[in-house]
Amino acid sequence: MVVARYGAAASPMTATDTASSELDPRATSSRAGALPAVLGWAIAAAFAVILVQTAIYFVVIRHQDGGFSDLLGRASNFQSLKTTGNIYTDFSIEAFTYPPGGILLMSPLVLIPAGLLTPLWTLGVLGALTSTLFIALRYLTRLSPVQALSIATAGTLVAPIALSSVYDNIFWGQIGTMLTLAIVADFLVMRAPAQGVWVGLATALKIYPGIFIVIWLVRRQYRQALTALFTVAVTTAIATAFYWRSATTFFHQQIVGSQELAHFATYSTAEASSSIADVFLRPPYFLGHLSPRESLAVAAVFVVIGVIASYGAWARGHEFTAVVVGLIISTICSPIAWNHYFSFLPLLLLLPLEIGWRSWTARVAYLAVAINMVPWPHWKLVGVVQVLLDHFHLYLAYVAQNATMVSMLLVMLTATVEFWPRPGRDRAPRRRRARREPGQPGELGQPGEPLPAS
Repeated sequence: MVVARYGAAASPMTATDTASSELDPRATSSRAGALPAVLGWAIAAAFAVILVQTAIYFVVIRHQDGGFSDLLGRASNFQSLKTTGNIYTDFSIEAFTYPPGGILLMSPLVLIPAGLLTPLWTLGVLGALTSTLFIALRYLTRLSPVQALSIATAGTLVAPIALSSVYDNIFWGQIGTMLTLAIVADFLVMRAPAQGVWVGLATALKIYPGIFIVIWLVRRQYRQALTALFTVAVTTAIATAFYWRSATTFFHQQIVGSQELAHFATYSTAEASSSIADVFLRPPYFLGHLSPRESLAVAAVFVVIGVIASYGAWARGHEFTAVVVGLIISTICSPIAWNHYFSFLPLLLLLPLEIGWRSWTARVAYLAVAINMVPWPHWKLVGVVQVLLDHFHLYLAYVAQNATMVSMLLVMLTATVEFWPRPGRDRAPRRRRARREPGQPGELGQPGEPLPAS
């Protein structure tokens, strides 16, 4: 009796039958052609499921106050760009808050008909999440493409229901899942000479993914870091050439003049943000307790701690864990961290597949996911009415304002302790052995290149 690969009992076969089937080219070709056919049906089914899910969310959200407001705000920004020549004019709550590279990368929005913009964006958000989960599952397990795609699709169905951070990407029309896909694909799939391009594009679009360039530099993976930096420079240069007035405004006023940070230095922002720096801008502290530069200094301390944790995980051969830690620090250490920034939360559930169920980092990660299944944004904002609230609701608001940041910080600190670099003991991570059976295609990607010999 031969036991099938995933535990099901196969039909009895003699040694002669086995040998003849292995030598028969027709049997081999039929098995080789079966997977593409099944995979095609699986992709079609996954697309149909996500399309239905897109339609449901589109119908629900478009009838809600504020639905897709960020996405529609970006579209209106480009209309302002046409009339004024400067996308950063009238800096307000719905202003364009992306760097010049974001103007270039988001400019295709003007090519999409207004009636199709929101459903296509919703499809893109859900598709990016499915793709990210698929890549992670293929990297971490022996699942076939069909099995990985099925689980990824199921996860995409559940995630917006269970996690408000994923739902907010759909509701507001945000880019969190797309940035996560770019980063995960660059680390787990891409190889030289193209590795670094996607992180570079993500950094040119949103800045805070630039922490992954720092991570590459710390690893002494200079080629990937330089590729990412070159991509950022080229994207920004092209955007500056096309949108000169907007670019000069951004660099002079938003970066040098700190107007970008000053714009978000409001009490309502401090209440809603899950950034470490914003902890010091709300009770028991007060707005203005830290200057923008002091806030960045506080965040920089935790960036160093997080990079150490990410490096330690990578040095032990845990590339996926290192990426997840990088996602955490790039989010909570940014000057502002809206709820939709944490769209990578479903990836925390996959950590045990790499570091094991006995890892304290994996256990705390599951605790963090459980904590963030509570829709904390519902209780965050109290504003000026806090003087009218009873003690319970004030305490609930305080917990809601800090729950996400504290849970992510716990994961990062636990990883720092568990994977603290050990000089002389940690070695350059070896390439992960292919998880496919002999004769089957290789995995989607291998861990990053080893450290150079010291």
